[in-house]
Amino acid sequence: MISRRTFVIAGAAGLAAASEIAAQKAAVARDDCVFCRIVAGTAPAHKLWEDKHFLAFLDHRPIMPGHLLIVPKDHHSYLFDMSRRDYDAILDRLHRLEPPLRNVMQAKRIGVLIEGFGVDHVHVHMIPITEKGQINRPGRADVTDEEFRAVAEKIRTRFKADLR
Repeated sequence: MISRRTFVIAGAAGLAAASEIAAQKAAVARDDCVFCRIVAGTAPAHKLWEDKHFLAFLDHRPIMPGHLLIVPKDHHSYLFDMSRRDYDAILDRLHRLEPPLRNVMQAKRIGVLIEGFGVDHVHVHMIPITEKGQINRPGRADVTDEEFRAVAEKIRTRFKADLR
């Protein structure tokens, strides 16, 4: 007969092993996730703002100038699988980034898109818009690096001033 102590110790070891396997699977997902590589600094992006948990950078195929993505630094595949705390936190960041982005890009509104199929990592699009229908345009593939750098610097400067 197995003692209660041995049973508890064996159960804890099993849980630890299961957690380690889950962590390894998540690490594999992060290795081939472009957004995780951007967060880690191993893939290029025009980074605009970050805090301990989130990163904002320019979309590589912007619908409008200033179109950015905000991603959690931890890999999450689906917005509604995130904890309530993380879900609330990403919405809080959208709320904080909206005024300076709208202001610097001279937009009437910031359109928000959450789809999640293009990259298997939660990401929210923030798109400066001035009229109906702009959010439905296809993204531009012909933006030069010089254009990206100019827009990124303009937004970064505003974020630094407004988001202390």
